[in-house]
This record gives sequence, C-alpha cells and structure tokens, in this order.
Amino acid sequence: MVSVPPIYPVQLRALEESTDFFQRLSRVLWSQLDTEQREQHVSCVDLFYRLHCLAPSASVCEDIICQALLHKDKAVRLEALHRFTVLWHLTREIQGNRTMSLSRSFDRSLCVVVDSLTSTDGSISAAAQCWLVRALSLNDVIRILEPILLLLLHPSTQRCSIQSVKQNFSAGNQTTLCFVTVAGIQSCGFLKLDVLNVVDREALWAELENGPEPEKPTETLAASRSESEKTEEDEVKEEEEEEEAESEHTESADTSGAQVSTENSSSGSAPPSSTEDGGLVNGLRRVESERTQASDSLSSEDEEDLELEAMARSRLLKQEREKREAINSLFRHVLLYPVAGGWRRLLQGLALLDSLLRSSPECHLVDALCCTSLDTSSAAHLNLVSNLLQRHQQAQDGKCFYGCLLSPASSPSVPPSLLIELLVSLCLRILRSHYPSYLSLTPLDLQGNREVQVKSVTVLTRIVNQLSFMVRGQECSKATLDSIHKLLTCCKVQQYALLSLSASMYISQKAADKASSKGAELLDEQGGLSEESLLNLGAGGAQEQYPLQIELLKLLQALIVLEYHVWPGGVAAAVASTPLAREWQTAVLFQQSIKAAQYVQSHPITAQGMFVSSAARALQPQYGYAMHPHWVSLLCSSLPYLGRSLGIIVSPLISQICKNMDELVKLHEHDGGRTNHSITSRRENIAPDYPLTLLEGLTTITHYCLLDNKKSLVACDPVDVRNARNAVLEALPHMLSCMALLWGVVYREEIQKRASDSGHSSKHASTSVYFKSSKVLRQRILQFLLPLTGHYGVQLMASVGVVWSNRKGKRRHKNQVLPVPSEARLIIVELIKSLHTLNTETVLHLVKEVVKRPHQIKGDQKATLVDIPMLQFSYAYIQSIPAQALQENVGPLLSLLRESVQLNLAPPGHFLLLGMLNDFVNRLPNMDSKKDSKDLQEVTQRILEAVGGIAGSSLEQTSWLSRSLEVKVQSQICPEAEEPDDADSMTQANAMVSSSAPSVYSVQALTLLAEILAPLLDMVYRSDEKEKAVPLISRLLYYVFPYLKNHSAYNMPSFAAGAQLVSSLSGYACTKRAWKKEVFELFMDPFFFTMEASCAHSWKSIIDHLLTHEKTMFKDLMGMQSSSLKLFPSADQKPMLLKRQAFAMFSGELDQYHLYLPLIQDVLDVPCSPPADLISAPDVTLAYNGHRTCKLPF
Repeated sequence: MVSVPPIYPVQLRALEESTDFFQRLSRVLWSQLDTEQREQHVSCVDLFYRLHCLAPSASVCEDIICQALLHKDKAVRLEALHRFTVLWHLTREIQGNRTMSLSRSFDRSLCVVVDSLTSTDGSISAAAQCWLVRALSLNDVIRILEPILLLLLHPSTQRCSIQSVKQNFSAGNQTTLCFVTVAGIQSCGFLKLDVLNVVDREALWAELENGPEPEKPTETLAASRSESEKTEEDEVKEEEEEEEAESEHTESADTSGAQVSTENSSSGSAPPSSTEDGGLVNGLRRVESERTQASDSLSSEDEEDLELEAMARSRLLKQEREKREAINSLFRHVLLYPVAGGWRRLLQGLALLDSLLRSSPECHLVDALCCTSLDTSSAAHLNLVSNLLQRHQQAQDGKCFYGCLLSPASSPSVPPSLLIELLVSLCLRILRSHYPSYLSLTPLDLQGNREVQVKSVTVLTRIVNQLSFMVRGQECSKATLDSIHKLLTCCKVQQYALLSLSASMYISQKAADKASSKGAELLDEQGGLSEESLLNLGAGGAQEQYPLQIELLKLLQALIVLEYHVWPGGVAAAVASTPLAREWQTAVLFQQSIKAAQYVQSHPITAQGMFVSSAARALQPQYGYAMHPHWVSLLCSSLPYLGRSLGIIVSPLISQICKNMDELVKLHEHDGGRTNHSITSRRENIAPDYPLTLLEGLTTITHYCLLDNKKSLVACDPVDVRNARNAVLEALPHMLSCMALLWGVVYREEIQKRASDSGHSSKHASTSVYFKSSKVLRQRILQFLLPLTGHYGVQLMASVGVVWSNRKGKRRHKNQVLPVPSEARLIIVELIKSLHTLNTETVLHLVKEVVKRPHQIKGDQKATLVDIPMLQFSYAYIQSIPAQALQENVGPLLSLLRESVQLNLAPPGHFLLLGMLNDFVNRLPNMDSKKDSKDLQEVTQRILEAVGGIAGSSLEQTSWLSRSLEVKVQSQICPEAEEPDDADSMTQANAMVSSSAPSVYSVQALTLLAEILAPLLDMVYRSDEKEKAVPLISRLLYYVFPYLKNHSAYNMPSFAAGAQLVSSLSGYACTKRAWKKEVFELFMDPFFFTMEASCAHSWKSIIDHLLTHEKTMFKDLMGMQSSSLKLFPSADQKPMLLKRQAFAMFSGELDQYHLYLPLIQDVLDVPCSPPADLISAPDVTLAYNGHRTCKLPF
C-alpha cells in the first residue's frame, strides 16, 4: 500500500513560487484577530502559527504583522498592537512546548513592538507598555529577550582576548589565526540590518553544525594583509637557513603585523640580544669595541663618557619600560574582533534592550531578569542561545569558535546562570571590545564600534540605576543585597568600568600630546610588542573618546550609589577582634587600595587608586575641556559617598578648578596678545558657560565640606568630613585668589557698562565670550563666599592676607613708606566690601583676630605669616570706606589699633598702624565722646612710641652705664624704590621684631614720623591739651638728635629724615620746649654745615622757627661774643660765629630783621668792607655781604 501526499512537492513548489497563496492566507488569518471575533482567536492563532512555521520564508507572516505595526494610520497601528498582544499570549504555551529550536518565532514583529515602547506618540507607547507589563508579569522575559540575545551573540560578533592575540604574534602564528577567523566569518555572509532584520535561526543552526565554508587562504589573506605581510610570507621559506635571519624575520613580523613604527628597522639586522638591561649593555659594549678598533687609541676620559652614556641609556630604558608597563596594564582587559561588520547587529540589539529598560521605570524588567535563569531544560528553544554563549566563551579563551563544543569543565570561566548576569557580562564584553590594528577597516567601522561601546555603557547604567532603585526600598532583603553584590563581583563591573575609563582618558591625552619621548624610541628599537600597538584607536583625536567617557562617568555615578546601598561598610570586614584593631586594619587596607595602580578587589570604587587618580587629573587641559563639566557633575553628586577619599579627592580638584579659571581670566585680560600655551595650543572650543560650571562645582564641593549638610540623606563619618574640611581650608587662599580674579573681570565690566550708559564711551563690548554675563558671574561669586563668612570668617580673612601678599603693590617713591595698593589689591578690597554679611565692624574684628593669631597658611612652597598683609589690607579698606562708616566704628578701630600695637609685629606693621591712625584722625577731626578722645590719645602714644623705638634701632649706647646714644657705624640703605611687600621681603620682615630691626627700618620710621607726627599730634590733642604732647615728643626726639649730631656720610639718610622731623615739629610753638635747647647746640656744632644740600631747607625752617618762637633769640645771637664760643679754636671762632649769624638771617623772610640793622652793623667793625683779619677766612666775604643786605642768598 502506497500513501500519497495530498499535495505533491511539485505542486507545493508551484504554490510557493508562482502564487501568493501563503500571503493571502496569512492576511486572512491576521484579520480574524480583531475584537469582533474573539471566539475564533484560539483557532486562528494556532493556524497562523502553523502557517508561519510551514511557509517557505519566515518573512511571509511577519511582513503582514510588521506592515500593520508600522502603518501610517494611527488607528491601524493601535489595532495591530492589540492583535499582536492576542497573538503573543495565545502562542505562549505553543512556543513553550517546542522540542526544537528550529521552530520559528515572531522575532521581527517583537522587535517592532519593542521599538514602539519609545515612540513619540503617547498612545502607541502606552499600548506597547501595557503589553510589556503584562508579558513580564506572566514570566515572558526570556521570550522577549531571545531575539535580542541572538543579535548580541551572533558569530560575526565573536571576539578573543588581547593576550591570546599577543601570544600568537609572539609565536609567529598570526597568519594562521587571521586565516581561520577571517575565513569563518566571511562565510557567514553579511546583511545590512535595520529594525526589521533579525537572525535567521535555521541558517545559524546550519552554520554552527556544519562549520564555516572553506576558502582559499591566499584569497582571504589578500583581503586583510598589507604588502609588508606578503613579503613576510615569502621570507618564511628562508627561516631555516640561518638563526640570524630567523630572528630578523620574527621581529619584522611582530612589528609590521601590529602596525608598529618601523623607522628604526636597522635594529632588525643586529645580532639577537636580550631586551633586558644586560643585553643592552652588551650591545653598547659591542659598539664600543668597534669604535675602539677603528681608532688608534681611546683616552680614559672617552671611556668614562661612554660608560656614563650607557648608564644613562639603561636608566632611560628602565623608566620607559615601567611607563609602558603601566600603559599596557590599561589594555590587558581588551577583547579584539577578528573581523569588521558585527557592530550593526550589536547596535540593534542594544537599542532594543535600551528601549525595554527605558519603558520600565518601576524595575519590572530588572526584577524579572534577577529571577529568571538561562535554563535550557525547561525551554528547549534556548538551546541556540546557550550554544552561542558557549562558543563565544571558548573563542574568548583563545579557542576556535566553530567546531565541536568543548566540555564546560575545560573552560576557566563560569557561565552566567541568571539573565541579569548574562546581559551585564555581554555589555561588559562589548565595552571591552576593539578592532585590532592588523585589520583593514573603514572609518565607518571604527565609528560604529564606538557607538556600540557607548550604547553598551548606557544599557549598563540603566540596569545599575534600576538595581539601585530596588535596594533603596525598605523591604529589600539581605538575600537580594547579597545577590547584587555577587553580580557586581562576578562580572567585575567596577573593574572594567574603571579600566575602560582610564584607557579612554589615556587615549585622549595621547591624542593631545603626540610627541614621543626618547625612551620610547629606544624601546621601539628593541622590538617589543605592546598591547596598545595591537589596537586600532583611530585618528580622529580626543573628541572621539568624549561620548564614551561621558557615559562611563554616568555608569560610575550609578555604581557608587549602588555600592553604598549594597556594601554599607565600604571595605571587606576586618578580621581583627577589638574595635581599635579593626579600625587600624581598615585604615591600612584603605591606604593600600588608594595607592594601588591596579584595581583592588573587595574595595569600593571610591577607595580605588584608579578612580582617585583619574578624578585628581581629570580637569587638566590635556584631557579635554568638554569633559570637565561631566567630571564636576560626577564628583559633586558623589560627595556623600566618597568616605575616606573625600579629602584626598577634593584638594587636587579644587586646585585644578582654580587653575583653569585663572587661565581663562588671563586669556580674557591678555586677549590679542601672548596668552597661555595650555589653552591656545589646543584647538578646542570651550563652552561659554564653562566658568559658571566650574564655579558652581567649586561652590558645591566647598560648601559640602565646610558647612553642615543636614539635608543629606547619606550619613558621613565625622572624621572623613574633618579631614576634607582641613583640606578645603588649606585651599581657601587659592579659591579666594580665583574669586578675586573673577571679581576683577566683573568690576571692570560694570565700570565699562556704566561709562557706556553715561555716554562717556561709544560702545561697550566684552572681550571674551566666557564673561559676557557678568551679572550672573557676580551672583555666583557671592553665593560662594557669603555662606563662608559666618563660620569661617577668620580663615577667610587670613586667606585675604595670603592673596594680598601674592599680589604685587605699586612701585613706591623713594621717600614713601606706607604702601600704595595696586589695582589688583583694590579689587580684593572691593570684593570684601561687596559681602553684605561683613560690615565694617565685623571686618575690623576679623582683622584683629588674624593679626593677634596670624595663621600660617600653607602655600606652594612655604608657610606665610599674614599679619603684615592683613594690616595692609585693613589700611586700604579704611581708606576706601566713607567717613560715616568710620564715625560709627570708632570703638572697633581703636580696639584693633590698641591690641595690634601690643603685639610683636615687624616694623612695617607698626608703620601701617600709624598710617591707619593718621587717616582716621584726619577724616574725623572732632570727637564728641571724651572717652573716645582719651582712648585715641592713649593709642596714639603707644603707636608713636613703638615707631620711635624702631627709629632708634640704628643707635647704640656710648658706654654700658651711659644713657647717651650714638649712631652705629653701618651703611643705611633705603630700598623703598623697590617693592618691599613682595614675597621675599615679607618673609624677611615677618622674621624680624621691632627690638632688632635693621637700619633700613630706622630710616623709614624717621621719614614716616617726619611726615605724620606733627599734624597728627595737633589733631589728637586739643588746644587746651597741647602740653600733654611735649613729654611724648621729648621721648621721640631722644632717638632723633643722635642722628643729627652725626655728620658722617653713612648717616646722611637718617640725618635728612631727622632734620625733616624736627622741621615739622618746630612749626608748632607749643613743642619748642622739647627741642630748642638741642637745636641750638646743634646749630653751634662745628660740623653744622657738613650736610647734603637737600637738608638745608629743613634746617632753614628749624632756625627760622627757633628765632621766631624765642623773641630775644636773634638779638642774643647777634650780641654773642666770639670769645664765649669754646667749641671752636680761637682762630676760627669769629668766622664761624659770623657764618651762623648770616645763616640765621638767611633763614628768615626778606627784610624780616631790618629793625635790627644797627645791631647787625655793630657786629661788624667796618661798615663797607670786611675787616682785614677776616678776609682770609673762607666764605666770610659772602657772609659779610649777607649782613649788609640783611638777606643772604644761599
């Protein structure tokens, strides 16, 4: 008996090729899935699925579904989504009971629905999300992910570790490796994929079972090898001829296969030598021996030079090897694709996975992934996924992708058990995968792989964020936390994320600085093969790395938060018994981790040296200005989670932020001129809001470390916060300096704008786009500083002193003692005045506290005392505030002066106190309060006595018991022409005290007293109190007259200053009791006229006041007999007396002494000509003529 089929094969073939029977039937069955015929849905779905499996192509039924799902009419699309939902749920049991994975599924339709989850049309995405939520609740997660996994595990995406490739290169087997992989992949064929193209399961099974189609090696190699590699293949035949040629060929093959520079090809002809230092030295000795044979003789000095050169070369090579080893460690985790093109499937699969994760914000998908295992025993259709997964693993382990599967025991890796582990591991593999340098690639392939890496990190970030959302719930169990911790540990998520970030940052930095070192050239001569040389990193520059780095930073931020919740302790539990021992062991483990160059297991990201070092240098210009805002965002959001690393990270971060803003300000100020090299040399566009971004980040970091963070949801260790606070306070001067520079820009912009508005300027335009919005910048600066004035006012004011000392003052005149603030210093004053929380009283109080206990702020090189700069600031501040503010703050100002003068200040400090006192008195001449007047007189007396002590610092006692003083025999240099307030001079000044001040300060003290003393005392002491000032003046002049008695050349600066001081005092009649006796003695001194011409004006004024205040003094002088002068020799008495009488007349006004003309004539024996015994005396004739005219031209 013969069974006859109802339809013969020929007829079936005719139906497939010549009719549209299958299309019509599928369209009819699809139309029956509407809402009006629900009783027929089960039978229709059964028939539709059978038709799908029996159709000549899987696209027959899928085309009908996809056309409806992608229809232009919205109503048709919604109806199609409903019908697909019916089809999906009714085929659940049918597909679950499949016994063969060859059975078809609706993969394309599923991909279209998944893509609709992120549709811009709200109704479409809502309908798709309803389907997803319901499908996940019915444990359909594996059905949804199956087509996505087939895309991600396609044979065209196979990869192998870089270590196995390097070993093959070293063994000379790269030719075979290229042949096997390329031939196998090319036989798979390649289709341009879009959202409607998925993996053909039947063809894929056939390929895996039958293996790749064989191809000729020469044809395959011709498509992927360069001309230099063909030359290598021809040279393989000569390998056995001699050992030297074999070594040369191996080295050439290694370098050319990896596209390493072959400029130093001459090393290939050298005899084989070890790559260690010894081999190098042997090679150098060989060169030396040749050089010795070529020359007649070699001196010992030349031999020593050669030995030194060899040692330097060896040391340089050692350093370069260490550097290259550190670089290679960044790429040892890399996986390499054997062929290009697979990135399209990866990109499609990751996009679908991203759509699923984005559309399930309530973590339904992640919950399902964490609970579903990849079990082929319960679902036979997962055999293909499991098979591909095993083949990918053995290819990654260095085995062949095709052929028989190896036993699981032979693989060193443990296959993932849960879907969440599978997806995380796949994303990490994609992130680690690169194209090798020996493949012929197009720019599209390199760009496609970069997009795939970025997308894989995006998917990972979404998974980690949803895991964090899960563990934040109070109902999260310890088992869940342990499973997530196991997931992160087994998949090495943190390690690969940090390695990928470090490698990407290195690539960016290398693209910015392409200059190679001499050590690298020497190392290339040795023919070493590095991991970096095996990678095709592209030639697009650092900007190509930015998208990946941005996504990696988001991933790290999510991982840091997840680690905090999953890993509350932060470090593996210590084994010590006592709490103190545990704390010590934890600190030691943290230090080991933070200093390690590689990833350290059992430590969180924030305790990894890789993360801390990356964060510390991330804001350097060579890593790209475009990345700086993203790093600032990451670190600001991660501040509560940094723990012990907080103080370690914030210090270099703050420093680099300030440096970057300083460079922008300098670029703004010197626009069009010579600018900073680090900015102008990099052709990179910086965002206009870059300064604001850095300033906001600086504000967040500083306020978090210094101020109480009661709103923070994360509990912080007080010890960690204290360490971070100390680090920020050390950086406060640098931050304040940066704020002052920015404030200078704002201040100048506001002045220009006011001038433009008033019509004085024709136009107003900012020279830099970065500071266009000066109003916003002003607001940000105040937001940074104002909260710090409350708790850290003293530290802030001490930082003002540091910044003040670092700003250069104006070049002062020779006779000017008090400093004149430069524009840069006045900007600091304006900045402090703009802080409304610091009124005048508060500022004076803070200045007093800083001067009393000057904080030694650590600078770049050495500590700096800020007492003198603080007084300089307060002097400029007092001069800038109105008189009304001074009137309201008399008490605080007098308190500042009173307590400061009692301190052991350097001489410039007392000068500044006197300057502040003088400015205060001149602007407020009248005081209503008697108490304030009394306090003012007391403060004035103390300050003047302190300055007077400095003025006498160049004097010494004539004998042990004597109170007489004389000038020290030493030079008196006056360096006021130079700036005495620079760093070196200030350091020297701070180390000195008033009791041991050098002569330079004595001259300055005398000059300052000459300028201020007389008018100051006249204002401080009222008309009825003038006599109270005489004892004070006498005590001050006690230090002055010894200078006036010394007419030596080295004492001339002090002599001039002292004469000027007495001249200013002599103008007030009430002071004559303090100086008239000493002045007359000096006038009668034999060396009185031994002085510089510039001093004559002062003495003219002194003698005039002396004769004016004493009514009988001129008459007594004219009537003085020469015999009464015991100071001169008898022969010179009369001429010397005549000269002084003439100078006395010269000091007065014209015809002032005409009433004394008879007395003057009586002094002279002959009325018309000088006596004969006086003609021989010098200058007597001139003096005689002066007597006659009653006015001597001097």
